[in-house]
Amino acid sequence: MRLVKDGRNDFHKFWGMMENCAITFSMQYETNGVYKIANKAGTLIRKFPIPGDITYEYYIAYEFEPEDTNEVGVFTGEFNIIFFDTNQNNLEIGNLKVPIQEELYIHVIDSFTVATAT
Repeated sequence: MRLVKDGRNDFHKFWGMMENCAITFSMQYETNGVYKIANKAGTLIRKFPIPGDITYEYYIAYEFEPEDTNEVGVFTGEFNIIFFDTNQNNLEIGNLKVPIQEELYIHVIDSFTVATAT
């Protein structure tokens, strides 16, 4: 999921905060709200700019494991970004639930192939 600049003039502060955070991912059944995945570690990916551009793009991601997608259905997903202070004490200073404006729908469909971990 790409983190979008919202046009505010303090977005550089936000990108700096992303360097000192923890990211978790949760996924629940759309029909009953029961969690299939609860607070598993997510990752932050920084995409390097194209030549001539000075801004980076940031993405948050979760790598699914086979047991995460072993049931067909529609799920809603959510990332939780936990920001820590910058004085090296690792004190939590706030949380951000993502996505903010829209639901993140995840459709797991039946497959005739079997994925194996290597």
